[in-house]
Amino acid sequence: MNKSDWKSAEEIKFSLRDARKVSIFACGVCANLSETGGVKGLKFLKGLLEDWGKDVLLAKCITACCAEEIMRQAVRIHRRAISASDTLIVISCAAGVKSAFLCCPDTRVVAVADSVGSVPVSRQDDPVARSICTSCTHCVISFTGGICPLNECPSGKKYEPCSKYPDNGHACAVDPTRECIWKEIELRGDLDALKELGRIHAAMGDERLSSPPNMVSPRPLKRFSGWVVARIRWFERLVPFVN
Repeated sequence: MNKSDWKSAEEIKFSLRDARKVSIFACGVCANLSETGGVKGLKFLKGLLEDWGKDVLLAKCITACCAEEIMRQAVRIHRRAISASDTLIVISCAAGVKSAFLCCPDTRVVAVADSVGSVPVSRQDDPVARSICTSCTHCVISFTGGICPLNECPSGKKYEPCSKYPDNGHACAVDPTRECIWKEIELRGDLDALKELGRIHAAMGDERLSSPPNMVSPRPLKRFSGWVVARIRWFERLVPFVN
């Protein structure tokens, strides 16, 4: 999932400094699992905004904010409340906020959460689950046993450990209070292959495999409306955190 964390109260207040009437959409998938969105996050933010003197005209959890079709359908259903609002607040990762900008080009859109990276849906205290994958252009976790070295290594090393490895024992050379994550990567991954991958990445630059072209002309968005409504209703019955 795309993990998100709340912005600071100071930043949210600054972003909403001129807003009096607001609408809120909360994502029911990634943000919900991050405990920022969903019904829980929606109620928390609504109460906070009301304490700050804001008039909340709409507070809805939608299936997924990142899908433009779902966002557009939600905007269409709640167009009156959104039109009467100064601002549309979106509790989601950056993809959901971007979707709102696409669907509401004439409405002020405000994000209240920050995207911090990709993580598995897990409660394990394990380096694989703990390391948050950030957008580093070329992912290497196939060769590190699923551990993101950029996130876990204080030296910021991606293709190989620092110069003091393996002479520093099990302690990190930069932060002696923690264990060297490259010891774990060596057990789970392939350091030799990782170095070779680094050379490949350096040589190829931004070169990437191209996806096959879409040979089917996209249908007008209006023809998706009935399907989208049906899927939203299905998710509302299936998933308890969508209201």
